[in-house]
Amino acid sequence: MSTPIPQPPGTFFIGNLNEIDSNYAIGSLRRLHTLYGDIYRLTILGKNIVVLSSQELVNFVCDESRFEKELGKPLIELRAVTGDGLFTAHTSEPNWKLAHKILLPAFGPNAIRGMFSEMMDIASQLILRWERFAGEEIDACDNFTRLTLDTIALCSFDYRFNSFYHNKMHHFVDAMVNVLSESGNRARRLSLQNTLMRGTAMKYQDDIAYIHKLCDEIVQQRREHPSDINDLLNRMIKGKDPDTGYQLSDENIRYQMVTFLIAGHETTSGLLSFTFYYLLKNPHALQKAQAEADQIDEITIDTLPKLKYIDAVLKETLRLQPTAPAFGLRS
Repeated sequence: MSTPIPQPPGTFFIGNLNEIDSNYAIGSLRRLHTLYGDIYRLTILGKNIVVLSSQELVNFVCDESRFEKELGKPLIELRAVTGDGLFTAHTSEPNWKLAHKILLPAFGPNAIRGMFSEMMDIASQLILRWERFAGEEIDACDNFTRLTLDTIALCSFDYRFNSFYHNKMHHFVDAMVNVLSESGNRARRLSLQNTLMRGTAMKYQDDIAYIHKLCDEIVQQRREHPSDINDLLNRMIKGKDPDTGYQLSDENIRYQMVTFLIAGHETTSGLLSFTFYYLLKNPHALQKAQAEADQIDEITIDTLPKLKYIDAVLKETLRLQPTAPAFGLRS
């Protein structure tokens, strides 16, 4: 016998819209999970949404033969800067499948091993900065943003933002933060509001243009000065679909670069920020993590697997504060 999916009471036209705090949507979903359980339904402006909050249910819907990725309004707006890059592409778009075929090998263990020296390069800059300012207050979140942005750029495109050599964050970060914020804001506004807010719209377009220009310049520089480096940029420029021989266009390469820089750096910087927060809130865990790190004479790709407790700390942090806490699917 089937059981109706629970749903909070709604109001005419807007449905359950008032249940969601636009400034902290995930907090609202957690509250509703406490009230209604692992599965509940919301109706927002006529659209029916089923929210799942258990591993078992999520595993059930992660069946690509029955469900596919759904882009919510914020991601639709974000396509202004990321286009049909992997994160915001519809699965029906040709470049989604093409990019998957070309880029998937770049994320295997051997590829990551080849990036380790570049990762250590940027990590050493962070350590040097912290040693230099020992005893002073440090904005850890700011520093982790610099760390992950510089690491992604160097490992993926052999490009240096040199964030640790400047007090002010690189303009790319400001533009990126503005675009992410405004994409979310535009998704919540009426179309007429977005049209009338001309100053905001111009700033939005200027930031997008700057981000695209930087990525295009990196691609142009690589084309003018070819390299044998086995990074993501070369894979995108030289890679071909093994079945069709098709290659990614320069426009799509730009969109993939923006996707990696935005999604790649923000998720990891968020993870590191919350990890340090929880360690500082739990001194016994911090001491245990420090003791484990002190047992390693030198951090190498081969000694990393020995840091089992730190690995567990990172995974527990992701469980408590997932940097990508939700995703959408449709049948």
